[in-house]
Amino acid sequence: MSNKKILDVEKVGFAGSTGDNRAPESFPFPSCMTSLMQYLGEDYPVVEIEAHDRKYALRTGNVDFVAASGMAFGLLWHREFCTSCLDLTLVNEHGATIGYAFDWAGYEYEVIEKDPEGLNRDFIRKRIVESIDKGVPVLAFGIIGPPECLIIAGYDDGGDTVIGWSHFQDWEPCDKEPNGMFRRAGWYDGLWKVIITGRKTGRKTGLGNGTGDGTGNGTGNGTGNAVRRVLELGLSIMEKTEIQGYVAGLAVYDEWIKYVLEPGLDNVDDETLKARHRFHHLLVGSLAEARCWGGSFMLGAAEKMAAVADGNAAAENVKRSAGCFEDIHDLCWEVWGVLGEYGEKDVWKRYR
Repeated sequence: MSNKKILDVEKVGFAGSTGDNRAPESFPFPSCMTSLMQYLGEDYPVVEIEAHDRKYALRTGNVDFVAASGMAFGLLWHREFCTSCLDLTLVNEHGATIGYAFDWAGYEYEVIEKDPEGLNRDFIRKRIVESIDKGVPVLAFGIIGPPECLIIAGYDDGGDTVIGWSHFQDWEPCDKEPNGMFRRAGWYDGLWKVIITGRKTGRKTGLGNGTGDGTGNGTGNGTGNAVRRVLELGLSIMEKTEIQGYVAGLAVYDEWIKYVLEPGLDNVDDETLKARHRFHHLLVGSLAEARCWGGSFMLGAAEKMAAVADGNAAAENVKRSAGCFEDIHDLCWEVWGVLGEYGEKDVWKRYR
């Protein structure tokens, strides 16, 4: 075991923070999955797309993992307006979301949660160091910011310090490596769980058992190919009206309408109005991005289905569904435009 080691893993982050012209990757888990799989040499190409009058570099792995995990099909609402509803890993039991993504990737995995009594720090430290020494980055939830995913690309001090990329590393003070990666010494304090990637098994084609037990050893008990599995999962998510205490699916729109029409907003103080606008604004963005990448996934799936059988009715249905998702994305941008240009300063004032 060396004292320090860093793997050259591609950066993850919110739009504008990655130092390139990358298409938005606002959901940390699929973004981290993409960097992990790219580092392992999996074939997820980067393609150029054009949207909103500019060109973007789209990491196709992010599109795949947003869809395969079920996140592309989700919409959640927190009754107390907490932004935790933007974490679309919660559209399934959390472990199941992880499992669906690794089923698509075709790798075994192991989830190790932080012991409630804080007794497994050394064990987790050892597993992180072992994985990095083997050349395999580690996914972790927590450590920096909210309990969302980041990617550990290295360690120092024999694993007492972890090094990597996080969407939230510029949101709170943290030490940095010369290459920009975060350094975190007290990493165990804020940890929820880590994911150790195992051997490659090949993409699973069934829905699996959905238990999210973290073993990564299931063969899947569903039917049909991997794309059908994603679409079946997506449909099951969209049909739900409540998930793990959150309002879900179509039921969210009724809550959202009541939220923006609530009487009395004329008289609230500015800070309250800012907070209410922020919740609305972020939810618009989350829905826009989820449906955009979901639509891209389905459009690609429809093209492959049509290539197999000319005039494939199923392919036409999937293509129409992709168009609906793209329409939702465009409508979200229109909703933003009601108050002014996206990103315009003090746009919250018009929310009143």
